[in-house]
Amino acid sequence: MAESSNKMMKLTQKIHDDMVEHIISMFIPVKSLLQNRILSKRFVDTNIRSRNLDFSGIFSRRRSQLEAVGIIEEVFNQYRGSDIHRFVLLINHLGVEDKIISWINTCLEKNIQEIVLDFSKSKRVMEIPINFSAVETLQDLKLRSCKFEMLDNSPKGLKLLRTLLLMSIAVMKETIDAVFSNCKNLESLELINCSMDGMLSIHAPNHKKFKSLVLSSIRGLGVIKLNSPSLENYKYNGYAIKLNFVRTYTLKEANLHYNRNFSRSYYDPSDLVVYNMIFFTRVFVLTTTTIFLEALTNKYVGGGKLEKWPFKFENLTKFQISFKAPTFCTLFDIAEFLKECPKLERVVIDIQNFTFEPQLPIWESHHKDLIQNDSKKNYVLKFLKKVKIVGYKGHSHELDIVEFFAKNAPSLVKLKLVMPKKAKCIARAPDSTRIIDIKKIFPAIKVTEI
Repeated sequence: MAESSNKMMKLTQKIHDDMVEHIISMFIPVKSLLQNRILSKRFVDTNIRSRNLDFSGIFSRRRSQLEAVGIIEEVFNQYRGSDIHRFVLLINHLGVEDKIISWINTCLEKNIQEIVLDFSKSKRVMEIPINFSAVETLQDLKLRSCKFEMLDNSPKGLKLLRTLLLMSIAVMKETIDAVFSNCKNLESLELINCSMDGMLSIHAPNHKKFKSLVLSSIRGLGVIKLNSPSLENYKYNGYAIKLNFVRTYTLKEANLHYNRNFSRSYYDPSDLVVYNMIFFTRVFVLTTTTIFLEALTNKYVGGGKLEKWPFKFENLTKFQISFKAPTFCTLFDIAEFLKECPKLERVVIDIQNFTFEPQLPIWESHHKDLIQNDSKKNYVLKFLKKVKIVGYKGHSHELDIVEFFAKNAPSLVKLKLVMPKKAKCIARAPDSTRIIDIKKIFPAIKVTEI
């Protein structure tokens, strides 16, 4: 890094100051500037010109808190640049709150565009007495363990905000309302490990740029109400909860990482999953867990009749699923879902740290013949081109899955089996005869290691 920084500094000896400042900001990190200040008289103060003040790696050399604070303080005390476009800080804020506030205020005075503050090292939320919602130039705001509030109808603040990420804080309903009332250019909202009081309501019927919503591990969340006709990407990680989506016709990608609630043994999320499914049947990309398949699979109803929920994913081109125990899902459940996806082109199945062994008696007695002797070709996947199985260990049912795709995907060009690093310890002795038979159907099977 030092050598490349030296070359950059030599190249900029005859360049105009504004261009030098831009080059430094784009290509030379703050820590390299601090190391190379003595190389040139012109660059004695290069560290105070950079518009990109990224201190996220300040502890990469095992510096103490005192040393790290001293370096950051030196940069800000000597700063002479006209603008600061980016400020990234990952630090324990306890005992240095005043300095942090001073650094942030300096950035706010210099047309700051992106602020990333992470105070998770202290395991306590920092309450900064700064009204971020009053900052006119801010485009990207990412806060972790840092309190954020916003007043509705802010006269001038956050009009240019494009991305907002909040982690490990309590999020108030009024804050979300104010964000969507003021931030008409907002493109992405992420709430991760936050807490809320029951409901998340997003009312953005007139927003044309809001494309992405990420919700992960939010405590206290029971209902999501969303009115956003421009939304394209939705990612959710948590227990299945009730959704009420209005006008999500533009939704292209959904990541539904449903988790099991082991504290409530009687809890069955299937009804909620099925109820919410209507909002995702138009997506092109779907990533989910076996809880999703469990909700849609065939079930015995009154009188011993086998029924399944009617559904169709007409637009789906890529499907990815992660298997997690406990689950009763097998190849049967995968095949039953995939046959309702007529345009499917790619499939990824993640079976790391998972075995199908407990489910095999049901597969052998009820489903195996139905899938492997499909005379009516109900499971043919005409457009499927790529299949990837992550965590492949050579178990018998894993070979059933491989054989299924080899037989039922006439357009298949790539079938990749990715084995775990400790494959020799956990993999079964290869069934050479069966593998040879499968390769006769599709010779291009490729086996790699994670």
